[in-house]
Amino acid sequence: MAAMVSKDTIDQIRQALDIADVIGSYIQLKRTGHTAKALCPFHKEKTPSFHVNPARQAFHCFGCGAGGDVFKFVMLYDHVDFPTAVRMLASRAGIPLQLEETHGGAREGPPKDELFAANEAAAKRYLKELIQSADAAPARDYLNGRELGLDVWKEWGIGWAPEGYGFLADKAGPRAAIKREAMEAAGLLVSNESGHLYDRFRGRVMFTIRDELGRAVGFSGRILQSDDKNVGKYVNTPETPVFRKSRILFGLDKAKRAILDARQALLVEGQIDCIRCHLGGFTTAVAAQGTAFTSEHAAVLKRYADHILIVLDADEAGQKAALRTAELLIVEGLAVSLAALPAGEDPDSLIRGQGSAAFQALLDKAQTAMGFLLDVLRAKEDVRTPEGLLRATRAAVDLATRAPSAVQAEQMLREAATGLGIGYDALRRDLRAAVRRKFRPASAAAESSATPTAAPPVDEVELAMLLGAQGSPEVAGLVRQWIPYPLLTDPTCRAVIQALAEEEPDLMAAVADAGEAAQVLAAQVVNAPAKIRGGDADFGVEKAAQDLIVRIWQRHLDRRRQELSQRLRTLTGAEHEQAIRELAELLTDQGKLKLGWAQAQSVLTRHLDRVCGI
Repeated sequence: MAAMVSKDTIDQIRQALDIADVIGSYIQLKRTGHTAKALCPFHKEKTPSFHVNPARQAFHCFGCGAGGDVFKFVMLYDHVDFPTAVRMLASRAGIPLQLEETHGGAREGPPKDELFAANEAAAKRYLKELIQSADAAPARDYLNGRELGLDVWKEWGIGWAPEGYGFLADKAGPRAAIKREAMEAAGLLVSNESGHLYDRFRGRVMFTIRDELGRAVGFSGRILQSDDKNVGKYVNTPETPVFRKSRILFGLDKAKRAILDARQALLVEGQIDCIRCHLGGFTTAVAAQGTAFTSEHAAVLKRYADHILIVLDADEAGQKAALRTAELLIVEGLAVSLAALPAGEDPDSLIRGQGSAAFQALLDKAQTAMGFLLDVLRAKEDVRTPEGLLRATRAAVDLATRAPSAVQAEQMLREAATGLGIGYDALRRDLRAAVRRKFRPASAAAESSATPTAAPPVDEVELAMLLGAQGSPEVAGLVRQWIPYPLLTDPTCRAVIQALAEEEPDLMAAVADAGEAAQVLAAQVVNAPAKIRGGDADFGVEKAAQDLIVRIWQRHLDRRRQELSQRLRTLTGAEHEQAIRELAELLTDQGKLKLGWAQAQSVLTRHLDRVCGI
């Protein structure tokens, strides 16, 4: 009996990865509007005809016709079969593979299509109940009072779940169009201790939640009134195979086209706020669904937008939530702005009370994430005192460390320097120290101070000397771009090279915590005779740096090749075949590294992500 990766796991991998990020790790992509393009890697061409669509999570070459999803790209580019591509991408996404038996083996639970159908059928019944039932009169009054009429109910899937336990459960018999197993798996029905099924949603206004493709995946039910303080205002569908709160954004199915056109999304708090924004002409609005904003939400938005505008409550809790959200978005490389609502208002009440123009005026006054943080800090801290200024600068630098782009981090730091009235260079040094602390392993000092068992690699020592003697920003830039610090095998060289590459103004101070050996090497770098002169035309400094970078990578790939050769002795079947393919690719890559810097860059680009993950 064979085992295979479950369809649910494959879908999870596909959803977790951004196809543009994956393909961008293989080839150089250039963003053009809603898509990205490149020279096709599958045929020779001079004009880019290879397009990647992040919204559709697909690629297509108009030259050779190659196309498909992220799995197809990896299969074509790496020349691997589908199972191998799944394993590679699962590892990249950090998702453990879940296997299910074939040849008669039963899968757990009904297929996803049945869950979508169950939710869609429930949505129709809830809507019909809202329109026709006398018991739904309070719900109709509530919605009409908020200026949400019949057309909105139909468009957004708003309905009414009546009181009682059997509205859906009583229709879930063995002959029903929607099986009770599917309704239970979709979270519509709940089983008690005796095994009796009853409705999860009772006496609530129902909002249908749809995924990016417009499929009904769950519900959010709002109670109108209750004297029981233990009863939540909202009850949401639990986690199911089709509903993951951590990645579902309410309204994205309706907003995605507008978001793609504007390259901007408007992030609000609740369903009604989101609906009101759309009715008011703000069609890029989405809302996190039943949970705090997550990194998965941020990754989803990145597929559609470059800039996220957060609308937040003016109170302290709203500020904290907005800043946490902003940090997650910044980590994804997105530009972020924040607009604070007037006290006691939300987007729904503001648009209904003052009109769309007033809401637009609010959005026009939105601040950058750093600008908003500075306002919050100045309100809490007396930045005129040393203690207050220290706390404020730490918070500002911490926010800047979230930026994956050096350009984005610099912009944020310059804004912080101006806002706090301090020097940019000082903040820049603090940022570098913070990044160093953030990425240095806890055992770095012990590792670096330990007695080495072998001499450090010559190429790493030479790179440290080159960086120190030359002091060239071009050389430092090459190292930052092409040498992930985990690639350096000697902890002493790693500490010194990192400090030099990050252009620390005081090398000895920068490696003070890295151990005695690092301090000795740093002293050698500082006191070495300047054999390399910037004005020496006969010496190609950048060429020397490129050669050292290639040598270090050659050594890394050789280690990987040796490890793989050792593993071949213990592998059989498909794993053995895959290892042989990987070995062949490594040998090919090592050969390309000898052909010059231009060829080497394409090889290094493909290996960077893997090294950064060790």
